[in-house]
Amino acid sequence: MSLNKTHIGKKQIIFRMGIIYLIITGFALYLIFKLVVVMFVKSDIWQERINQIAVDLREAKPERGSIYDASGKLLASSVNYYDIFMDTNAGGLTDKIFLKNVDSLAICLSDFFKDKSKGSYKKKLINGRRHKVRYLKIAEKLTYDEFVKVKNFPLFRLSANKGGFISKRITKRKRPFGELMRRTIGFLGEDKQTGIIQGKAGIEFSYNRELGGRAGKYYMQKIGGGNWRKVKGGEVVQTEDGLDVKTTIDIDIQDYVDDILREQLINLEADYGSVVVMEVKTGYIKAIVNLKRYGDNTFSEIFNYAIGENLAPGSTFKLPVLMAALEDGYVTLNDVIDTGNGHIMYHGVAVDDAGFESYGKIPVWQVFAKSSNVGMLKIIDQNYVKKRRINRFLEQLDAMGITNISGVDIFGEHQPKIKSPGSKTWAPSSPGMIAHGYEVKISPLQILTFYNAVANNGIRVKPRIVKSLEKDGITVKEFEPEISNSLICSKSTLKKAQKILRDVVESGTARGINNDKYKISGKTGTTEYYDIQLRKHIEQYRGSFVGYFPSDNPKYSVIVEINKPKHDYYGAQAAAPVFKKIADNIFSRDREINPPEEKVVPDSLKIPQSKIAYADDLNFVLNAMNYKAGNNNNLWISAFSKNKKLSFETKMISDERVPDVKKMGAKDAVFILENCGLKVSARGRGEVVYQSLKPGTEINKGMKINLVLN
Repeated sequence: MSLNKTHIGKKQIIFRMGIIYLIITGFALYLIFKLVVVMFVKSDIWQERINQIAVDLREAKPERGSIYDASGKLLASSVNYYDIFMDTNAGGLTDKIFLKNVDSLAICLSDFFKDKSKGSYKKKLINGRRHKVRYLKIAEKLTYDEFVKVKNFPLFRLSANKGGFISKRITKRKRPFGELMRRTIGFLGEDKQTGIIQGKAGIEFSYNRELGGRAGKYYMQKIGGGNWRKVKGGEVVQTEDGLDVKTTIDIDIQDYVDDILREQLINLEADYGSVVVMEVKTGYIKAIVNLKRYGDNTFSEIFNYAIGENLAPGSTFKLPVLMAALEDGYVTLNDVIDTGNGHIMYHGVAVDDAGFESYGKIPVWQVFAKSSNVGMLKIIDQNYVKKRRINRFLEQLDAMGITNISGVDIFGEHQPKIKSPGSKTWAPSSPGMIAHGYEVKISPLQILTFYNAVANNGIRVKPRIVKSLEKDGITVKEFEPEISNSLICSKSTLKKAQKILRDVVESGTARGINNDKYKISGKTGTTEYYDIQLRKHIEQYRGSFVGYFPSDNPKYSVIVEINKPKHDYYGAQAAAPVFKKIADNIFSRDREINPPEEKVVPDSLKIPQSKIAYADDLNFVLNAMNYKAGNNNNLWISAFSKNKKLSFETKMISDERVPDVKKMGAKDAVFILENCGLKVSARGRGEVVYQSLKPGTEINKGMKINLVLN
């Protein structure tokens, strides 16, 4: 009996366990089924729900600062474009709201973009709504003004949750002057390790931290298309936009120098060239051009030769060489040097005077003015080599600062190198080579910095290309000229150096650029390239000229280098004429060194007149001149004299028709045309003399207009 009960009890337990097992197994299968449904069948639905609540702490990119020339003309800036999308399944976008606004929105989009009919836009919006598209593309690459107008269209003007309006900002770096000064301004690129966009060359690189600002941190919500938008009140770290950089560059000088250098490179079929224009007292660089010429006479700025290329300078190095001997008191300017027939073998190396000239016995000042290689070699050989004081010679060069970097404030400079007895390649001929600018490696800017110190009465000034940092037009940091406390040499040597530089232009190798209007001082240079592998010179040359003007009270120093010309390669032929054209241009426009003659102004011209300008700007100028501007509610006006009184003419501007911008300045013309939705390309300087689209032409989105200024 007891055994039977025990048997029944076991059956019940097994039965109950089986039921429990089946329940658990069934529940597990149900969970697996639901998981499969969620993961594969309804994954899109659940992903949308997750997206609606997905919040993450993310970086907000700052606005990059702009770069300006010394007068405030824009050289580089970040231009924002906007891609517009619509979240057709936004949480607050009900069918009632959508249907109430869809017709109006379609009409606005069709009228504004003029690329689709109202019906096409309506169909697109309804299909997007039907398929619950979270990221429906509406338009791309809109300007800020276009973006603002579209944002105020029906439906879009509602909150993002109700109207579904989504915008994506795209920032592009623009240089209004195109390729002009490209290498010095620099460009942006993506860092391979971090993926961050940053400066990769020039000012953009050297001042990347200041221009780049500081990224902020915000809580952001994920939206369609893998994009994110800021959560209201979700700021953790405030975004700091970058500072603006104001340079020392005068873009008008820069533009002229660029044109003249291009012209000379074409004329001489030269490989490349560089020019630097600098203010003597401040070291402010007013222009820096580096051009590489290609076979079809096209150009690019692929490398900053003026700063980063250290090569043998040739005869321009004769100035510090002779100054060392003068400073040591081993020679005077009137000592006579026998240059013979212009040829000498120096420790197995042939040294010749340019053009195989035979100067015979001439004083030291003429050795320099005529750029005698033989004469310079003999000065160093007789006073340093034969008297076993070559180290004294090198120490004197070092003491004058010729072996120092210039200290320019953009990256790319290398230390100058002068061969010394400790070098593995030092040879008995080395002192004679250094005497006329070989076995030396130095950049054009470093040579210019030395000559600039001579022009500045022995005071060395650090070259500078950035003048200040600004925020919203207010100066945050000013970079004052950095001046050395000590002179590069004695005042006696300095006066002699200034004299012989003037002698070069008055009666020496650069006499072709001498003129009656103002005085130029400087030195020509010609260098033959040396092939290290072939271990010989290869009949390719570099012509250079470095100097300053006006000689009596120097304001500007300039260096010009023309590399590998096919003909006329001497410095006096290749580089000096370029220097002269640049100096003439600057002299003609700089009233400090070339004050205008006083002229009697007729009464009719005493009343101010202006071309078409922005009314507020013109009124500001007139008020400053004590002329009553009057109450003028028009945006664009011109001023002129009528019956000996100040009169105004109104310029009507419509954003539906191409306006007439002739006789307007570039800034105002571009501003008006871009606000009309046109894409503008401008060439030249001055006022607009030609526009490719006739005034009154109906404006369609994406139209381009070309302007010629003169």
